[in-house]
Parts: sequence; structure tokens; C-alpha cells
Amino acid sequence: MFEIYLSSYSKKIYRKRAKITSIVGIFIIIAISSLLHFGFDFFGKIKATAVLFAVNESVWEHLKIGFFGGLIFYIIEFIIYGKKFDNFIVGKTVALFLIPFLTAVFFYTYRIFLEDNLIFDILTLVLAVIIAQFVSLAITLSKKKIKKAPFVLLLIIMLILFPLFTYFPPKIPDLFYDFAHKHYGI
Repeated sequence: MFEIYLSSYSKKIYRKRAKITSIVGIFIIIAISSLLHFGFDFFGKIKATAVLFAVNESVWEHLKIGFFGGLIFYIIEFIIYGKKFDNFIVGKTVALFLIPFLTAVFFYTYRIFLEDNLIFDILTLVLAVIIAQFVSLAITLSKKKIKKAPFVLLLIIMLILFPLFTYFPPKIPDLFYDFAHKHYGI
């Protein structure tokens, strides 16, 4: 009987921790993403660092830093308490998909009506991270166990594509071309 109470109490603590961490994570993911924006130049434009850091001002590179900012935070989160939730990997993979996807949707939507604007560019990431964090939290805390395999596959695909398209960007101007420096990729 005591073990059941202790287990129930322990679950409540971890659920509360997950809620708090999700809110704090919004700020941490944005901060990490911001650091990833400037890391390539900071480390002397070493090509190996392009896996994580934005190498130019293309939309793709901004999507990549949002993805990797989230990934770094979620790895830390997993180490701290992620194993306590059956749907942790599913929830965080959905968030890692949503951050770049929503960033792109918000960016291209506002660009229909307005010219490029740094404040709006930043707000697209902020809004995407907020939404991704709350969706991820709902999935992570869900009592319905979700199969991990398709989400692990999605995560692997994203882990391959973000760096790959940094080194070998497709010639799609609106996504991969750096208009500020007039080139693709590194």
C-alpha cells in the first residue's frame, strides 16, 4: 500500500517537474538557438561546426538552429527525468518537428504581408517554440502509450537532413539561398 502511494506521489512530482521545465525550456531553447546562430563565426568558420551552427542567413539555417536548440535542451531533459515518461521521446520528437515547421509557416505567412523584419523573424521562432513546448508536454504527460518507432525514424531523418542540406543545399532560393551574402551553404 505504501509503495503505491509513494509511486503515485513520485509520478506527481515528475509531472510537475515536466510542466515547470517546459516553461523554462522555452527560454533555454531560444537562448541555445541564439548561440547556435553565431557559433559558426565564433569558432572560426570551421566546416565541421556547420553541423550545429548556422552558416549563413538562409531560412534553412534558421530552421536548423531551432531544431538543434531544442535537441540540446531535450537531451538534457531526458538525462534528468525523461526516462520517467513513456511518451517522452515521442513528445520531444514532435516538438523538434514543430519548431522548424512552425517557424517556416509563420515566417512565410508574415512575409506575404510585410517585408523581412528582424523582430518578426525572432518572434516566429519564439512562437514556434512556445507552441512546440506545450504540444510536447501534452504528449509527454499523456497516459496513452504511443509507439516510438515512427518518431525515432522521423528524428533520424531530421538529424540527417539538417546538416546534409547545410553542406549540400538544394538550389531552392526561398529556403536555402542566403540573400544577404548571395550564396548557398557554406
